[in-house]
Amino acid sequence: MIIFGTSSSTIAPQKLDNGICPHCGTQNNMWVQGYKKYVHVFWIPFFPIGKKVYTVCGHCKGAFEKREIQNQELLNSFEDFKKNKIKTPWYHFIGLILLAFAIVFVSIMPYLANNN
Repeated sequence: MIIFGTSSSTIAPQKLDNGICPHCGTQNNMWVQGYKKYVHVFWIPFFPIGKKVYTVCGHCKGAFEKREIQNQELLNSFEDFKKNKIKTPWYHFIGLILLAFAIVFVSIMPYLANNN
């Protein structure tokens, strides 16, 4: 039985205006895709631990990391997406939010019990 571990979620892919696939040479069919990795307990995300960004060719479905990109224009689009477009989803903190609510609830229970 898996109690804790890591997983990842996909961040909205975006089509790049220009770019040539390093593998098949197809032009203007490149996408940039981001993944945010997070720690989970019983499949409830607690906090993010990293991100990965790939470019994906729409034709040959090849996925390429930054080090595999030769085209400077494609590299600039890749870096812009990585820095500005990948935001951590709020639900990656849902476990911490639930934990905070539980701590607050347990903390105020003695006060509520004394008032009755």
